[in-house]
Amino acid sequence: MVKVCTTAQALSRTISYPLKHVIRFPPVRPGLKRYPTAMTVCIAAICQDKGEPRIVLCSDSRLDYADLGSTNMTCKLDVLGHGWCVQLAGEWSGITGLCSTLKERVQNLSLVSTREIENVAKDAINEFLKSPRYQPKQPYQTILSGFVAEVPVVLEASVYEGKPRITLGDSFTTIGYGSTIASTLLTLRECNPMMALPYVTYLAYEAKRCSEKTGFVGRFTALAIQAPYVPATKDRAMVAIVNDVGKANLESMYAGFWKVPFVEIPDFPDDFFHST
Repeated sequence: MVKVCTTAQALSRTISYPLKHVIRFPPVRPGLKRYPTAMTVCIAAICQDKGEPRIVLCSDSRLDYADLGSTNMTCKLDVLGHGWCVQLAGEWSGITGLCSTLKERVQNLSLVSTREIENVAKDAINEFLKSPRYQPKQPYQTILSGFVAEVPVVLEASVYEGKPRITLGDSFTTIGYGSTIASTLLTLRECNPMMALPYVTYLAYEAKRCSEKTGFVGRFTALAIQAPYVPATKDRAMVAIVNDVGKANLESMYAGFWKVPFVEIPDFPDDFFHST
């Protein structure tokens, strides 16, 4: 069931068709730069699989080029190494550059701990802030996920007001334009690390699908399950990709729970109202 993936390309092999989105932005004026922007939601949620720790990773695949159009063929999940993964949101040229720096620094670690990962993320962001790829008005967000002595860890490492922001997540972490909806729904569903893998996988899928209502999240969903990995080499992580059959099953549950109207409400009787 579980396979080892070394590249982002391996994680995107289930993408079989592009989905087109209507661009709501006005055309960019001649002479202005067009930055490819990930119109995104990314989710990492901790759970249990028969008593073993797992992390559900979920994202869309939309990348927008303003007046040039958009694509739904972008893989926003990459492998850092030493059993760790990263999900990406924000201005694409810059965030992929930050990802490369993170990958190099993680793979050079001799000891992998939560503190070391936090320090690596902070140092990588500080280096990125000094690079020509950094654009102050653009967003740059990442979720790092992995295991320390088989204890699952998820953290956000992002640029906030020109400085690194490193935040550990207790149960789940979300980033991107759809983050508010996704985070709110996961909170309302009381998503927590003791919940079973199938249930949390559905909750992540549901949160991602609901975040599409923002208009800035693509309809294609990428799902992967991350497991602890004892590295034979420093550039790998253990992930299982949810295929089209699995996602179709999740979609059927989502459609049933979120049908409109979701319940038939009978007419209100007269005693529901104050008499005149």
